[in-house]
Amino acid sequence: MSDATHADVLRTELAYYERIKPELLQHNAGQFALIKGEELIGTFTKREEAYEAGVKRFGNVPMLIRQVLLAEPVQQIPALTHGLLNARP
Repeated sequence: MSDATHADVLRTELAYYERIKPELLQHNAGQFALIKGEELIGTFTKREEAYEAGVKRFGNVPMLIRQVLLAEPVQQIPALTHGLLNARP
C-alpha cells in the first residue's frame, strides 16, 4: 500500500458509508453495500455477491462490504468477554 495504511483506507470507507447511509436506508435497506475509497460500487442482496463483484473489479484487495441497517448489530465473542482467550490450563 502506498502512503495510506489499510486502517486509513478503512476509516475513509467507513466515514463515506456513514455519509451516504441515510440515502442507502431509503433505497437499499437490508442489502450489502460495496464501497471502495469514497465510491459506492453497488448494492447487492447477498454479501457473497458484493465480494465477488469487488474481486472481479479490483482483485483481492481490501474493500468495505457493509449491510445497510438502521442500527449496527452488536457482535459478542464469549471467549473474549470472559477472558478465555488468555486463559491457561
